[in-house]
Amino acid sequence: MRRLAQLLLLAPVLMLAGCFTSEVELIGARDARRAMPPGEYTHTPFDTEGVEWGGVTWQGRIDYGFFSRRYTSDTPNFPHQNSRLRRLSGDIHIGQWPREDGIGYGIVFIYEDMTTYHQPDCHILTAEQLAAAGITRDPEGFCTIETLDQLEQVIRTYLELLDGDVRIDGIYRRVR
Repeated sequence: MRRLAQLLLLAPVLMLAGCFTSEVELIGARDARRAMPPGEYTHTPFDTEGVEWGGVTWQGRIDYGFFSRRYTSDTPNFPHQNSRLRRLSGDIHIGQWPREDGIGYGIVFIYEDMTTYHQPDCHILTAEQLAAAGITRDPEGFCTIETLDQLEQVIRTYLELLDGDVRIDGIYRRVR
């Protein structure tokens, strides 16, 4: 039980460690899409080697607001409360969620009964690639993004650079 409590505390920290950020939401309700069907889910974070951490750390119902276009749960400690998704291509989406110090972004892969996500690391991108998207790294190493076009461009560049070798940082499995 103690390990589970530790993992529940760490899961949101890991998700906040992503370094693509903005001060305001770039994916508004008009740009958001319902990609993940509402239902009962489990959440399992993965370590940096792509191995599940001790199993399920959260389970509950995830709903999608018709007007807000946000994913929410009434179950406490939902790691991605008030998140939105924007389709990039095929089953690949950009995920957006509120952080204590702004807005965070990740890459989300939608499958029939599961959703996986990856926290991008802007350090993988060269200064030239960031400059081409109009993005600079701040002193802490975060890449602050100002427009939805910049976000889409930098995520596409990031995915092209990884060429399909994308580490999974967590998974939501639909159980009902």
